[in-house]
Amino acid sequence: MEKAPRLVAGYATRGQGAGPVIVTARAGLFSKYGLEVEVRLMGSARAVVRGLMEGVIQFGNLAAPALLRAGLLERADLVFLTGGINQQFLLGRPGIKSRRELSGKTIGFVGDSGLNDILVYFLLDELEKEGIHGIRLIPTRSAGTEGVEKLVNGDCDALVMTPPEAIEARRLGCSFLVDFSDYGLNYALGGIAGRRQYIRENEEITREFVRAYIEGMHRYRTDRAFTVKVQQEYSELADVTIAEETYDITRPGMLEIPYPVPAALSTALQVISREVPGAASADPGQFIDDRFIRELEESGF
Repeated sequence: MEKAPRLVAGYATRGQGAGPVIVTARAGLFSKYGLEVEVRLMGSARAVVRGLMEGVIQFGNLAAPALLRAGLLERADLVFLTGGINQQFLLGRPGIKSRRELSGKTIGFVGDSGLNDILVYFLLDELEKEGIHGIRLIPTRSAGTEGVEKLVNGDCDALVMTPPEAIEARRLGCSFLVDFSDYGLNYALGGIAGRRQYIRENEEITREFVRAYIEGMHRYRTDRAFTVKVQQEYSELADVTIAEETYDITRPGMLEIPYPVPAALSTALQVISREVPGAASADPGQFIDDRFIRELEESGF
């Protein structure tokens, strides 16, 4: 019997965005489709990009900005094969209940050119259109656990966050001010990526990886108990109810067929153009290879 190919799939951080790929692995679905896959925490989206380019990992779960920047600045031949989940919210510190109260206030800004920064810049423009002016950016090293502490302590007035940290912050008196799904940016700025050269040389492996991942997304959507258990374990949450709320807030908007979303990538490119000349005119399609998902849909899978 032919031995299963050994692969490494890297993911950026322990947030809810990594849930589907970890559920896929824990449910044994990579093995089901003849693959031996190690799922590895890389620590950041930039590290996922490096891992893909250096061949340390074959597939990566990451948010879009790092991949887009690598493609624009380094001509990295990376593409999204699927969409993913990356539900984001703007939370206000205790005492701030409405985004109208943010005029003249501060928003925490990670400053690493990642997803947080893209969403903050995007939101500043949107809030200006709503007549909310004078918002200042103040540095915060993280939008994770450290960000929760800064927000609760009032070191900043608002912060873009993702579950489960967003759930923890809400329980400590913070309020949800903006849901980025209102702008079509949830489940749209990240997913599973690979390097074009590897994909070209390993089409059948890529096809089976995508097949397993899509089934894993389905398992995520339809098996709450299993997904909550996996979320609690890999996110190292002591309180299972945080994992349950993370699932319940994530599940409703998930697409049955997680295609990459060109319109959302185009929005990200518009924001990136603040720092990268020519980004606004870049074709988002150059960062997508969705033929494997299309094959599955057309086959009735």
